[in-house]
Amino acid sequence: MNWINVKDRLPPNDVYVLVNIYDGRPKVSMNMIHIAARWDHIWIDDHNGDHYNPKYGTITHWMPLPDKPEKNNE
Repeated sequence: MNWINVKDRLPPNDVYVLVNIYDGRPKVSMNMIHIAARWDHIWIDDHNGDHYNPKYGTITHWMPLPDKPEKNNE
C-alpha cells in the first residue's frame, strides 16, 4: 500500500483509514500516524470521536487500513 496525498484524493466519507499528521510547529516538526475517518471536510479521530484540530497538525496523507489477520486456531 502507498500513501495517498490528500491534495490528490480523499478517502470515502465515513471510512476509517490511516492518516499521517504533520506537526509543523517550530521546534516540534514531526509526523504522527493515527486512524481517522472523514466526513466531508471534517476528520474524526477513531479513539474518541473528536474532530482533529488543525492547530495540532495537518493531515497530509492517508491509506486504507490493512486487512484483519486471518483467524488463528492456536
